[in-house]
Amino acid sequence: MKDYYKILGVSPSATTQELKKAYRALAFKYHPDKNPGSALAEAQFKEVQEAYATVSDAAKRSKYDDERWLMGMGRNTQYREAVTPGWLLGVCLELNSSLATIDTYRMSQKALQAYILLILTDAHLGVLQQSAEPEITGRIITELLKATHRLQLQYMDEIAQRLHIAAEADKDLDEAISDYIAERERKEKQEKMLPFFVIAITLALCALMYFYAGLR
Repeated sequence: MKDYYKILGVSPSATTQELKKAYRALAFKYHPDKNPGSALAEAQFKEVQEAYATVSDAAKRSKYDDERWLMGMGRNTQYREAVTPGWLLGVCLELNSSLATIDTYRMSQKALQAYILLILTDAHLGVLQQSAEPEITGRIITELLKATHRLQLQYMDEIAQRLHIAAEADKDLDEAISDYIAERERKEKQEKMLPFFVIAITLALCALMYFYAGLR
């Protein structure tokens, strides 16, 4: 993920005026008219334009900041203090909304695992534990389990551990997580055995056909 703030040479908390000042200076520095024939300057100019187009728009900047933070690129203190159980639930809902629109069979398993683990960082688990809002925590766990439906079981261990921590003293939630993992393990085992069952049935049918053919 591109760090637009780094490209513009400003901090993530930069004001609108600071963003504009940085953009103008860089746009002037890398403008094609000042660097004729320079492919590097042209590429830099386009990056600066892309960065400013995003962070100069309030709605785009807010969305970018959320994505930037979830990718582990950090945010300033005022943003971290704004993290609440409700905000985390919103992130989970957006994740499932996005997953519903893509081919999850072709997506990166590691990327989805990493994204979910970023939602379940120690800091976020601390927010959930301190908030004393079990209903929201339960919905977050439910949404994250839903997000893992297409995730291969080998990527589930660390996620399951963190979900158990989120469930904390809620025995029903804790059991629901364990039951979900157990059901996934059962289904995966069945899927692995399915080809062998198919082969066995095929061989049995062939043997029966051969046997009846011999009787004739």
